[in-house]
Amino acid sequence: MKTISLILLIIFPAIYLTQSEGTVILSEQDDDTYLAGETIQVDAVVNGDLYAAGRQIVTSDSIYGDLVAAGANLIIEKYIADDVRIAGGTIIVDSEIGDDLIVFGGEVLITENAVIKGNVIGLADNIEIEGTIYGKLDIEGSRVTINGEIRDTSKIVSEEIVIGSKAKFYEDVEYWSSEDQVDFKGALINSEAYFSGELKEEKSGSSILTYGLSSITAWILYTISVFLVILVLQGLFKNSFISAAEGLDGKYLKSFGYGLLYLIGLPLVIAIAFLIGIGFPLGLFMTGIFIFSLLMGHFISALVIVYYIRYKKELNWNFWGITLLALLIAIVLRLFMNVPYVGIFTAALILAITYGALTLEVIQSKRTTG
Repeated sequence: MKTISLILLIIFPAIYLTQSEGTVILSEQDDDTYLAGETIQVDAVVNGDLYAAGRQIVTSDSIYGDLVAAGANLIIEKYIADDVRIAGGTIIVDSEIGDDLIVFGGEVLITENAVIKGNVIGLADNIEIEGTIYGKLDIEGSRVTINGEIRDTSKIVSEEIVIGSKAKFYEDVEYWSSEDQVDFKGALINSEAYFSGELKEEKSGSSILTYGLSSITAWILYTISVFLVILVLQGLFKNSFISAAEGLDGKYLKSFGYGLLYLIGLPLVIAIAFLIGIGFPLGLFMTGIFIFSLLMGHFISALVIVYYIRYKKELNWNFWGITLLALLIAIVLRLFMNVPYVGIFTAALILAITYGALTLEVIQSKRTTG
């Protein structure tokens, strides 16, 4: 379980995408919002869902929809009207949440100011609950500390369970701990707590822990990251992907040629820019773009493939259908890249065709506007 923190802190700093420097500050948003950046600061109301991926995410104003986020550090300071689904290294919940909280992290703190109107489901290394939870509590961790109020039933699985002086359980508690018996002191209000060995077996038999925590945890985090990345890319570049997919039809070799030129030619241009003193800032900028394109290559390729299939088959897939299919394709591409020689060659071929199609789309749009 203690590997969760390390994995989260390693994986999530790598997923900040389109605005990889500086701070993303929102003006008021009247629809669903998709963001990625090293630091995301929500300083205005979001009247819809917020999907965010970054190194640090702070919600300093209200979100009147769902929050789906992943990052190394997540801090929720203001009201979230609906569900919250978050994953990260360090997570602090310091506000009211109108519905369920699903959290997956290294260090999770639900402060004394926090009020969760729905259920709380969590898996983390260290979980501390000091606020009020009106729904059911179902958590698993290496160390769990309860020093708040739980209004519905609770299930707790942890090597160590600590009950604070302010803890109150208004419904029954089912728990497993390596210490067997836990002293609930005066925390049980007209309720009972009972040790359950079956609870541990149930969690171990049906949860991600069955197949080895480290590897499965990494894949769950990877899947969450890919999902958020695809959402953000969809929100920012949807029209470009559609145009590239439609322009790809019948131009596979041409797209491959342009893509190869991009993958080989751009590093040469970058090297020349660095050699010329006046081109140093341009070289840094192009280096960032090139690294981003390599890191995000299979995500972008997955989206272009899905839009191409939709175009060729004249299918009426909606936003979420496209997102989920792109998620599946991205994971398959990632797995296929591990195949020696053939996998790497195929991935490089797909990447070249994808970026060639995008390059042709940019050229075509320039000619049209010109």
